[in-house]
Amino acid sequence: MSETVDLPWVDEPVELAEAVEMIARADEEDEDVIEDVSARVDKLQRRIERLEDGSDAECPSCGSADDVYKSGIGAAKLASKGALSEKNATALNRESHVCLDCRESFTPSPD
Repeated sequence: MSETVDLPWVDEPVELAEAVEMIARADEEDEDVIEDVSARVDKLQRRIERLEDGSDAECPSCGSADDVYKSGIGAAKLASKGALSEKNATALNRESHVCLDCRESFTPSPD
């Protein structure tokens, strides 16, 4: 008689050799899922970075580079705070970047 073991996801005891095989298969499947999820997370993080990236622009008004965003993201951040007025929306439409430290919009020089 061969030895049987209980696996939490199987209702009945299974033979040891079969249990080892089931665990190995589950481990491979889990690894595939983990790789897929990790790839999706990496892709989403890159998309977020591209959206938020102020292209390392420095604000010409206050010199800050920490809170500089492309205009669309800056507008969304201002809107989420209830601070997007018609005046600053118009300014954001004219310029490519915004500094949320001093709330000035600008287009960095290509230098």
